[in-house]
Amino acid sequence: MKIAVLSGKGGTGKTFVSVNLATVAKTSTYIDCDVEEPNGHLFFKPEKIQEEEITVQIPKVDNELCNGCRKCADFCNFNALAYIKNKLIVFEDVCHSCGGCSLVCPEKH
Repeated sequence: MKIAVLSGKGGTGKTFVSVNLATVAKTSTYIDCDVEEPNGHLFFKPEKIQEEEITVQIPKVDNELCNGCRKCADFCNFNALAYIKNKLIVFEDVCHSCGGCSLVCPEKH
């Protein structure tokens, strides 16, 4: 069985729930992918901690190719894209790197 605890505002108890689920499971692998404050290790006190730098892809806009159809902005559930004054703007801080904008783009950029 695989269980993932994700998405929610800070302080909602995601870490609390996930470390307790991992503790009561007969066997488990606990992976803390919290970008801002991975702190599950505080509960388990592991001897070996593995860290890995992860990067995400943020869409880059080629304004020469963009036809202004707004399909990408309409697709984005996180409002990371906006078409303002004939130009597509990417708000990198709210992009979830799902790649959906590239999939729906008729110009494929």
